[in-house]
Amino acid sequence: MNENRSCILAPRLWNGVLSLMKLALATALVLIAALILGWNDPRPGRPPDWQVPDLPLCLEASADQVNVLLLRYSGGDFTFEAETLPLSGSDLNGYGLVYRAQDTAHYYTFAIGSDGYYAVLRVEGGEETPLVDWQQFPHIRRGRQPNCLRLTCVGSTCRFYINDEYAIAVEEDTWLTGDVGLWTCGFEGESVVVQFVNARVWAEE
Repeated sequence: MNENRSCILAPRLWNGVLSLMKLALATALVLIAALILGWNDPRPGRPPDWQVPDLPLCLEASADQVNVLLLRYSGGDFTFEAETLPLSGSDLNGYGLVYRAQDTAHYYTFAIGSDGYYAVLRVEGGEETPLVDWQQFPHIRRGRQPNCLRLTCVGSTCRFYINDEYAIAVEEDTWLTGDVGLWTCGFEGESVVVQFVNARVWAEE
C-alpha cells in the first residue's frame, strides 16, 4: 500500500511544482510588462524645456515649520526633477518637490526624509492630507547624502521616482495645473537646511 501511495503522490507533487513554475513565470511577465508601461521610465531623453535659474539654492525650514518656494513655472502635464542634498539638521526631516501649486498654502508635495521615508501630500490652507502616507523606501539615501527626486504628471495620474527607482503612482484630480516648487519641513523641534543642486522641467506632449 505504501508503494502505491508513493506512485500516486509523485505525479501530484510534480504537477504542484509545474504550477508554481507557471506562477513564477506569469509574475515575471507581469513585472516586465509593468516596466515597459512605465514603472521605471527614465527621464526624457531630450534637453529640459525649462531649468530653474540661480541654483544651487539652500532652503531652510525652522523647527516644526514648512518652507515652500514656488518657482514660477506653471503647467499641467510635465516631468519635474531635482537633485537634493541635506546639509544640516537631524535625520527626522522632510524635503522635496511641490507640484500643481495654486499658492504657497494649496499644493501637492512629493517629500522624502533623511530617515529613509517618503510621502505624497495634498496641502490645503496648511492642512495636510496624505495621498501616500509616510513609509519607508529602500532606495532613499539616508542622512546627509544626495537624492534625486522626479515626478511625471499626465492628467490626474502622477508617477514618482527616487534615485531613478519607481516608487508609486497616485490618481488625484483636485488640481490639474499649477506651479512647481521646492519644499522643506523641520520635524519635532529640529530645523533643516537642504541644498537643491539642480531642478528642471520637461513638458509632457
